[in-house]
Amino acid sequence: MERRIAGHARNMPSAFMLQGNEMVSRREFVRNGFFICVGTGGILTCERAGALPSSGGRRWTMIIDGNRCTGCQSCMVACKLQSNSAPGQFHTRVSEQESGVYPHGTIRFVASLCRHCDNPPCVAACRTGAAFVHDSGLVMTDWRRCDGNGACIRACPHGARWPDPRFGDRADKCDLCIHRIGQGLEPACVENCASKARVFGRLDRPEGEFSRYLARLDAKRLKTGAVHLLGGDEKGERS
Repeated sequence: MERRIAGHARNMPSAFMLQGNEMVSRREFVRNGFFICVGTGGILTCERAGALPSSGGRRWTMIIDGNRCTGCQSCMVACKLQSNSAPGQFHTRVSEQESGVYPHGTIRFVASLCRHCDNPPCVAACRTGAAFVHDSGLVMTDWRRCDGNGACIRACPHGARWPDPRFGDRADKCDLCIHRIGQGLEPACVENCASKARVFGRLDRPEGEFSRYLARLDAKRLKTGAVHLLGGDEKGERS
């Protein structure tokens, strides 16, 4: 069942809707570097990813609660099916970390993915302008500009980028399923998280559980990026 972002779909600007509501794969969005936009004048083709339709002031954020995560890796499977990333590569990963010794040892699950940094090192390192920050705050890659030099990959402090050998080693990574968000849907990993460890919403208009999680994050941290991890010594929730 596809879950729509509360209060989002009904106010979706026409520029974000896909022709005939057809689902176009994230791969096509990134590889071809264009969106199909529907407006009063018909169909508008945005010729480069840097000219994506405006988010209309919307700022999306995902919070991952490690205290809820069970390590089932449903998020990884859903993301893989959605993004068709290169073999052996995942836009999001969940790793198991052990600490302490028997009988007081503990295991926790830690997510790793692009944090969509507010001041992304990958963008600063990209010499072609392929890596850029969308007006929604999400960090995107224009594959029409990417020459596969790998500078952004080396600059990423989270190891969240990698070269896709199927497409000339162009850099790939999580884009928070921006094509799904544009249709009022949640990212695939959020929708398929059985333990509800991944919470998604609009930073500019928080609602429900998402707003309660936001209250746990101070303003300084919220300015670091669009993806935030809770867990370990930080306060989270349990289902």
